[in-house]
Amino acid sequence: MPTTSNSSGPNLSGANYAGRLFVKYGLAVLVFLMVGRVLLNAFVTYWKATHPAPPPPPTVGFGILPNLNFPPQNETEKPQSYSLEMAYGIKEVDDRAKVFLVTKSAANLLADERVKEVASIYGFIFTPETIADKTYRFTKNTPLDESLEISSVDFTFSLQSNFLSRPDLLTSGGLLPEEFEAVERVKEFVESADFLGADMASASGKITFLKSIGGELKTAFSLSEADFLQVDINRNPIDQIYKVYTNEGEKGIISAKLTAAFSSNNSIVEMGYFYRQVDYLNFETYPLRTAKSAWNLVQSGDAYIINGKNIKEAVVREVELAYYDSFEEQKYLQPIYVFRGDNNFMAFVPAISANYLTRSGTK
Repeated sequence: MPTTSNSSGPNLSGANYAGRLFVKYGLAVLVFLMVGRVLLNAFVTYWKATHPAPPPPPTVGFGILPNLNFPPQNETEKPQSYSLEMAYGIKEVDDRAKVFLVTKSAANLLADERVKEVASIYGFIFTPETIADKTYRFTKNTPLDESLEISSVDFTFSLQSNFLSRPDLLTSGGLLPEEFEAVERVKEFVESADFLGADMASASGKITFLKSIGGELKTAFSLSEADFLQVDINRNPIDQIYKVYTNEGEKGIISAKLTAAFSSNNSIVEMGYFYRQVDYLNFETYPLRTAKSAWNLVQSGDAYIINGKNIKEAVVREVELAYYDSFEEQKYLQPIYVFRGDNNFMAFVPAISANYLTRSGTK
């Protein structure tokens, strides 16, 4: 009778072998997938870093913007030519910037009373004269002959006195305040009428030492040589980056002159206050013209120039994106390109793309 072979042994051996192969190649596949996932994630991260998604387009929510209201200039106030002295040339900063809404002054039935209140705070108690629509002039004669012109629309004001015709102020024996104290004194003067905006309260201010020579003010080199101090305060830099300039360059939207002859508020013998509130929460973004195209406008004479008179060739050594704060009322706080150079030369060019500016003025 033939013997029947037992196949259970070989079948079990084959199953064990197949199991080992499965484990072996399964682990290999698992390791491959794990490593592959790490490499894929790394590649995706690298790709996103080197190929960022384009930002959303500028919002341009205010529509077409008005041109900046630079004061009119004639050719005698501008250099004959311009040259660029920058080691690496003009670098582009960004393709867009914020435009902020300036709070519009509104008619107020109590404005006239408020004007009189402010005047009395500053020592002007007599009835004013009307010198223009909604603008009043107050006068007093102690401790100096002074006048205060103030608008009942936006409460901007100009304080003037005869301090330059008073040589006794130079021999009073008083001491001018240190720089920080001088800035604080001007802020306290403004705050006493509740006019100090939050964006000015922490601003550092700029000090200029002045000396009276022949009834004219000249720049002095130190506090010890100075007869007067000029304090200029502008808004804090926008987004803590972009400086703010006025149509007189670094002259402040609040600017004052101080004497050592008097103390407290009386030490301020001249002041211009042209601050208007900016709504920093109400802004839109707008595309910018390139800095190089702005430089072309400077070269072609289509820029607003500061300290350009009697300069044959203006040498520009730096360019920055900044904001323009006019002494006159404007609807928006807009960015500008500022070109700076030797002899305190400055040139302003609107930074907003010409496609989003009204067609008059600088193109």
